[in-house]
Amino acid sequence: MNHVNFEEVRCSTCISKSSLGDFTVNPYIGCQHQCAYCYVPFLTHNADWEEKVKAKINLKPTLARELLGRKVKTGSIFFLSSLTDPYQSIEGKYNLTKATISLLLSSGMRVVIQTKSPLVVRDIDILSAHKESVQVGFTVLGLDGKYKESLEPSAPSVSSRIKATKKLSEAGLHTFAFIGPVFPGWTDADIDELLALLKEAGVKEISVDRMRLRPGLQEKITSALGRPTDLDYDLAYIRVLKKVKEFTSKNGMALTHPFSSW
Repeated sequence: MNHVNFEEVRCSTCISKSSLGDFTVNPYIGCQHQCAYCYVPFLTHNADWEEKVKAKINLKPTLARELLGRKVKTGSIFFLSSLTDPYQSIEGKYNLTKATISLLLSSGMRVVIQTKSPLVVRDIDILSAHKESVQVGFTVLGLDGKYKESLEPSAPSVSSRIKATKKLSEAGLHTFAFIGPVFPGWTDADIDELLALLKEAGVKEISVDRMRLRPGLQEKITSALGRPTDLDYDLAYIRVLKKVKEFTSKNGMALTHPFSSW
């Protein structure tokens, strides 16, 4: 686990086109969770991604200006966030995600949130007031234990994510689970219990994703686990996807893209 430094920066723009919705907003640059399987540092070529988190302190006025200047269509889907976790613990200080969702929802936009943090429950009043325009999902690869501690050293516990999911579901919000990237020995070993917990938490939709290795990522995973590995990611993904298909079909849940219902 690396020490994380924090910086305040100013942004000139903040809205980006996204294949995960119509648009995305990333309130922070970098991520405190330090997940060993994360490909974003390789994608962004940002060597400090997990060691230096930057808060875009002028995000709210920039977003307000762009919503007007770009004439964003009412009802557009904003995904938070495509690169970083919008509710990593630094959000507790800066409230940039809270300001973002408040502005987007009051402007008639739809919002999809994906996180590993129960901090999202802090904003349940805002989200509940716009429940028809909000979906909230949690990334879960498996249960708490040795794999979680090795591969997600600074992320909140899986149990806390499931508890938060239940609170949001009970408040009438549409919740989903993102199981990915499927990790051999973890996801496939825990999938039966994990699915039962997600159902109990009120999850409406589940999506499953495979591991997408970038050059250098497998070495990073091996280092995190502290032992040589010979992992069959594709086989684990096939096994998990089959289990999820059977479970969702049996229990009236959707196996789908998180916001395909829109």
